[in-house]
Amino acid sequence: MEKGVMNRRSNSRSCLQSIDYILPSQKRSQITIFVIVASIIVVSVIIIFLLIKGPEVRVLDENNPQAFIESCTREAVEEAIEILSKQGGDIKPKGSLNYEDEEIAYLCYNINFYERCVNQRPLLIEHIENEITEFIKPKVGNCFFNLESNLRGRYEIETGEMELRTVLQPKTVIVEIDKGFKMTRNEEVRDFEGFKMSKVHPIYDLAEIGMKIVNQESKYCNFDELGHMILYPEYDIKKFILGDANLVYRVSERGTGEEFNFAIRSCALPAGY
Repeated sequence: MEKGVMNRRSNSRSCLQSIDYILPSQKRSQITIFVIVASIIVVSVIIIFLLIKGPEVRVLDENNPQAFIESCTREAVEEAIEILSKQGGDIKPKGSLNYEDEEIAYLCYNINFYERCVNQRPLLIEHIENEITEFIKPKVGNCFFNLESNLRGRYEIETGEMELRTVLQPKTVIVEIDKGFKMTRNEEVRDFEGFKMSKVHPIYDLAEIGMKIVNQESKYCNFDELGHMILYPEYDIKKFILGDANLVYRVSERGTGEEFNFAIRSCALPAGY
C-alpha cells in the first residue's frame, strides 16, 4: 500500500517537473515570436517613411546667396545635360534620326550614295557649351528672382544685368554668372559681383570621344570601337546599325553610367548592293 502511494507521489512530481519544463519553453517561444513581429513592424514603418517623401524644399539661407544660386543653377544644368546626352548635343535637333522614341542629332551626314559623311559639328564641345547656356539662362534668371523675392522686406536689394557662360572641362561642367547683387540692411552691406557653379560630369570626355568617332567615320566610313575600348577601358562604345547607312553610337562612362548618343549617315549604298 505504502509502495503504491509512493509511486503515485513520484509520478506526480515527475508530471509537475515536466510541466515546469514545458511552460518556460512555451513562454520563450512566445517572447521570441513577439520580438520578431515587433521587429517586422518597426522595419516596415521605417521603409514606408523612407519611401513616402514629400516635395523637395530648397532651404533659403539669407546669409549665403552663393549657395542658393549654385544649387538652383545645378538643377538647371542637370536638366540640360540629360537632354543633350540623349539627343546628340542638341536641345532641339534639326537634322535628326528617331531611335527608341528619341530624336538624335546627326553629327556626320551625307544624303548621297557612296560618299563619306560631312562633319556637322566640328566644334561640338563649344556647341554643347552654348546649348547649355541658352537652356539655363531663363532658369537661372528665375533663381535670382526667387532669391530677391525671399530677401525683400528684410534687405534692400540692388541687382545688375546678368551674363552667363558655360565652360566644359574634363569631368567637369562650370557655369560662371556675372551679375551684381547687393544686400543692404541698416549698416550691413553685402555685395556680390558674380556667382559660380561647378559640377562633376563626363560630358566633355564623352563628346570628345564622339568627335573622334565622327572624324574616323568621315574619313574611312568606319570606326574601330573595339580597339578604342581596349585602349580606354573606362569607356564603353556601342554601335547600332539601322540600315540605309544610318548608325547610332552610344558612348558611356562605365563608372558612372553617363552616356552620350549621336547619329551618323555615311557611305550609303543603293538597294541591292
